[in-house]
Amino acid sequence: MVYLFCGLFGTALIAIIVIPLFRKDNSLESAIIEETEWDLLLRKKDVILGNIQDLDFEYKCGKLSDEDYRKVRSEMSTDVAAVLQKIDDIESSHDMDALIRREVSARRGGGKKADRVACPACRAENPTSNKFCAECGGKLKA
Repeated sequence: MVYLFCGLFGTALIAIIVIPLFRKDNSLESAIIEETEWDLLLRKKDVILGNIQDLDFEYKCGKLSDEDYRKVRSEMSTDVAAVLQKIDDIESSHDMDALIRREVSARRGGGKKADRVACPACRAENPTSNKFCAECGGKLKA
């Protein structure tokens, strides 16, 4: 009887520990952490563009023949064009996720013209969060 009780108790304990590992979490936190198709495409674009830069460097160093360079470069250009087209398709859709991503990337990219201030010394445009000019180092008006 004791062995039966210990076996059932052990099985229940293992089930309690293992079940959450196989359950899909639909909470907001898990949705934020999950990588979307847009994120994957951006990463793929960055990888392909980096590969093109490496290819150009190796060609300039003389490690590749003209024929090989043109062939591989055209393949990579076709790949990056397809990825950029998919990114544009996702961003041009009217779903809320795409709109939020565009807004976030616009704000991370330096902001709008109104979010900038001109340096009194050199007239260079600086973000309003800067206290000193990025060009000349002069003090910016707050």
